[in-house]
Amino acid sequence: MRKIALAVSCCLLLPSLCWPQAPPKLSPEVRAFVKEDAPVVALTHVRVIDGTGAVPRTDQTLVIANGKITAMGDATSTKIPEGAKVLDLKGYTVIPGLVGMHDHMYYPAPGGPPALYPEHAASFPRLYLAGGVTSIRTTEASSHTRTSSSSARSMGARWPVQKFT
Repeated sequence: MRKIALAVSCCLLLPSLCWPQAPPKLSPEVRAFVKEDAPVVALTHVRVIDGTGAVPRTDQTLVIANGKITAMGDATSTKIPEGAKVLDLKGYTVIPGLVGMHDHMYYPAPGGPPALYPEHAASFPRLYLAGGVTSIRTTEASSHTRTSSSSARSMGARWPVQKFT
C-alpha cells in the first residue's frame, strides 16, 4: 500500500517541478534603463548584422520572447505571435552584443588612488551598455572595478571581475 501511495504522490507532485518559473521582476534601478518590457517583442523592418561575416540582411523581423530570440526572417513572411509588442524599426540595425576587450572602468589620479574621476565607476558601465557592450574583459581588478561591476549589475549587466597578473 505504501508503494502505491508513494507512486501516486510522485506522479502528482513531481510535475510541479517542471512548471515554468515566473519571469524575474526588474528592480527600480534596472527599470530606469528598460524602454520595452513585454514578454514578446517583435522588431520589424530592421537590418540584421549577425556577426558571422555574412552580408547584412535587410527588412527582417526579429521576435524576442522572454529574453531570447525565437524567430528571425524576412519581414513579409515571419510570423509575429499574437499579443506581441510590435516595434517598426525601419532604418535601424540589430547587432549581437559586443565584447569589450580593453575597457576602462575608471581613470586613476596621478600618483595613485583615489580615482581622479570617481563618478566613472557609475557612468562608464552605463555608457558601455548603451554602446552595445554586453561582456567585458579587463586586465585590472581593483576596488574601483568591483564598484563599476556592481553598478553594471544594478542595471542588469552580468560582468564578472577577474584579475589577471
